[in-house]
Amino acid sequence: MLWRRTMTICIAIACLALCPANAQSEEFHVAIDGVDTPDRDGRSPAAAWASLAYACQQVPEGPHTIQIGPGTFTADRPARPHSGVTIAGSGATGNHATVLRPAADWSAPPPREDDDHGDGYLISLYAPRQKLDGITIRDLALHGDPAHRINGAIFLRDANHVALFNLDIRQFRWAGMRLMFAHHLDVHHNTLHNASTDKFGFHGGLIYTRWIKQSRLHHNRITSDTGGGYGYKGGGHEDVRIDHNRFDVAGGFSIESAHENEYGVQIDHNIATGCFSIPKPGQSDDPNKRGFEYTFWIHHNLLSDSYTIEGPRNHLIFEHNFVNIAKPGGRVYTHHGGINHGPIEIRHNVIVNCDRAFVWMNEGLAENIHVYNNTVFCADAGDRAGKLIGAYRGDRLAGWIVRNNVFVAPASQPRRLYQPERGVAEKITLDHNLLVNVTGAPDGNFTAESPGLNMSGEKPWPYYAPAAADSPVVDRGADGSSFAGDAPNLGAYEWTVSEPFPLVGPEATD
Repeated sequence: MLWRRTMTICIAIACLALCPANAQSEEFHVAIDGVDTPDRDGRSPAAAWASLAYACQQVPEGPHTIQIGPGTFTADRPARPHSGVTIAGSGATGNHATVLRPAADWSAPPPREDDDHGDGYLISLYAPRQKLDGITIRDLALHGDPAHRINGAIFLRDANHVALFNLDIRQFRWAGMRLMFAHHLDVHHNTLHNASTDKFGFHGGLIYTRWIKQSRLHHNRITSDTGGGYGYKGGGHEDVRIDHNRFDVAGGFSIESAHENEYGVQIDHNIATGCFSIPKPGQSDDPNKRGFEYTFWIHHNLLSDSYTIEGPRNHLIFEHNFVNIAKPGGRVYTHHGGINHGPIEIRHNVIVNCDRAFVWMNEGLAENIHVYNNTVFCADAGDRAGKLIGAYRGDRLAGWIVRNNVFVAPASQPRRLYQPERGVAEKITLDHNLLVNVTGAPDGNFTAESPGLNMSGEKPWPYYAPAAADSPVVDRGADGSSFAGDAPNLGAYEWTVSEPFPLVGPEATD
């Protein structure tokens, strides 16, 4: 949009004004055999300093680079770079890696939510009463010790146009990266492991953000086998993309962003073993007022937790995901409480091994949930099996549409599609769905012994695509799908339309 381009140009001009008109780029050095004394200027390996914290004190604002040599460096205080500075290690892994570790006697206070200055982090991008700008940190490892973890690796507050990449971050207490009140962040190709092992008054995350805008976090690997921190915990996003990451954390959600101010957040092409939790029980502001179609657009992810999406969230779009459930016990989309008018669009997803409900309504009011063109295969879930559309009281819902879907249950455990009693049938438009071993649907739906899908090849596509032109899913849908043709197909894929599932996770390049 024009206003966004104009704002970007203005910000770029303002950033240029931060540096002296004739600023010259210089390289400074930190080395294992360096010395932190005033008689050294750091401008050559022979005059290198010994610590990053000292180097950041000496190197002025400007387009300068602090080059850190290989080896393990012990820090007793945060390094605080000035605007324009690049901190570059010799690599994040391998024999020539640059490793920063906290000293054994570094006693970091517990993190504070609002007034933290980054004192408990190896690197702090925060300068009170000023905005830092144009800082890059790359190619190094920041490692705590399981026997002595400080709060985190990188703290950022009021710092814009920052790039953090090719970092290996391990063994911290609360947040490997804590990024707040910033715009134009580029956080990519990092590894974070066990970087949020403790819980305080508010939960941490291996990456923790608050109030970030026009930013992207991508191609990161975020894992843990201990602790309760979430993979990514954020809030107050605007125009932020979280993509091509791998999440596998032991103690919490893959992503949680439960803040009321969320506009234009795109979560796509990730691999995640845990829930995406994005609830706002009340109705947040309309994102269209800020130039966005959605609060959250969650698409083209590979997800394996049956408790897949925790809502509600108005103006949510959940589409083109492959939910291949390996962790049973939840509902795929769960609408928890509050007064929420939507809209919520759930469309063109492939769901496999659904063990409880596909869409489930709890307390409160849920309106305008639209469920189109999904392909859902149920598991034999024993006594946990429920109705596919789990809505049980008509006074708690309105404007639901369930159309053009394929629902398949195993012959060993047929499923009921929904419960029409207690006023539910009057509040849900439910038609043009194909049902295999699924019962209880009103007139206007279709039944078959088989859905007529390929059921061979790569999953989800072409495995769950129509097998032939006479398949019972071809050209039997009603309006509401984005498919072209005589009539839309039923299910996630259109006949003759090639839509291979995109490469996801940190190995992808886009």
